[in-house]
Amino acid sequence: MTGLLQAEWLRFIRNPVNLWVIAAFFGLLMASALWSGLAASEFRGREFIRVAAIDANKFAPTEMHDAPASGKGADTSKLADNTTVRLPALGGLVLSVRQIDLLSSELRISTRSRYTDGRNSDQLFNPLLHELGLLDFASVFALLLPLTVIAVTYGLVQEDREQGVWRLVCAQMPHPWLLVFASLTVRLVMVLLPSIAASLLAFMLDSGSTFYAATHWLIFVGVFAGVWMAISGLFLLLPVSSGAAAVGLLGLWLVTTFAVPAGLSWAANGMQPMPSRLEVIVDIRRVQAQTAKQQAELLSAWYQAHPETVPVKEPSREIAGLPANLELDSKVRPLMYRFDEVRKAHFEFMERWSALSPALAAVLTADRLAGIDAPRYAEYIQAVNQFEDRWRAFFVPGIMGQQGASASDDKQQPVMTPLPTTETVWTVIARQSLSGILLLLALITLRKQFERP
Repeated sequence: MTGLLQAEWLRFIRNPVNLWVIAAFFGLLMASALWSGLAASEFRGREFIRVAAIDANKFAPTEMHDAPASGKGADTSKLADNTTVRLPALGGLVLSVRQIDLLSSELRISTRSRYTDGRNSDQLFNPLLHELGLLDFASVFALLLPLTVIAVTYGLVQEDREQGVWRLVCAQMPHPWLLVFASLTVRLVMVLLPSIAASLLAFMLDSGSTFYAATHWLIFVGVFAGVWMAISGLFLLLPVSSGAAAVGLLGLWLVTTFAVPAGLSWAANGMQPMPSRLEVIVDIRRVQAQTAKQQAELLSAWYQAHPETVPVKEPSREIAGLPANLELDSKVRPLMYRFDEVRKAHFEFMERWSALSPALAAVLTADRLAGIDAPRYAEYIQAVNQFEDRWRAFFVPGIMGQQGASASDDKQQPVMTPLPTTETVWTVIARQSLSGILLLLALITLRKQFERP
């Protein structure tokens, strides 16, 4: 077998087309790794500066902290409005760094509903550039590696049969399939080396990458490449021309990369449809109208439910509308959280069927390792809602009683429960591994077909 590997290695490197294909694949993947790694490091740098600024502002001596207990409630409101939370990225952010821009990862905690507060506007961006920017390292890898495998493997047996060479191979070798397996092994190694090198570069450039994320991604890279190599090996069994084999492989790549994910998304939406945004907007407007009419009643009811707080004789506009804002948010939250629950269900459904699409499995794995997958985001929103409830229970009485904030209040305010620092991706890896094992078993079972001249 060693002699066959050496012979196939010489055959591979003496073909300039193979070298050009591997060089192009390596160059594009390294460029993507460089761009993604620097972008991830820049993102983490901005986050570090933001957190440092918040901490510096929190412990800085200000008039707000020195306000007496009988001060205005605006001081407490000002302290409260400075509270923000952000979805923490995980060690694999470099794999899907631009996808995090699509999420509302930074949320401001206040007495107003973040779903209806018009001041929480999104940033302006160029839609075309935003879409083009979504080709992160994981997406580029999932698109290019199958094409590279197809380019270096298609027609290995079909071309020899067309030229009459395979008849001589079958006459001289008792097991011609060993030559095919040696050829596929050499090509698998040549595809894995650039993939691993580019992946390591991307993780090294990301200042917040972790060994956990890098290890799991490299394992998936090996499984992903093995799946496509097994698929190419099965296409070598077909009694067709080399051109037909190439067209078949490209067709399978198109189907598994684009058609299958779209079909799974359609099936997931059929099982659990996404709520209508128009209906939700109508419901929110109806709730807003109801709470606006009941503003005085809700204000009186709040003071009755909190007898420890002395009612304000001439409440400001903010204090008069605060109970109505809380009532509005309590009814709007469930409407908006339905979207996160459905996205979570769709993500988990596509994970269960990810074995049908290696490219989809790559994207799902990258999102998990980056910490921006739908289940984790739903968990994040739920944690934010719970923290916001505790935060309001701490600050609202002071605002409603027009009591000033003190330094002790700043130190005692609630803290958001941290999310887990790692994500489990073994489910997707195990499904892809099972798919690869089945394909390899099929190739081994049908290996005798290579003995036909």
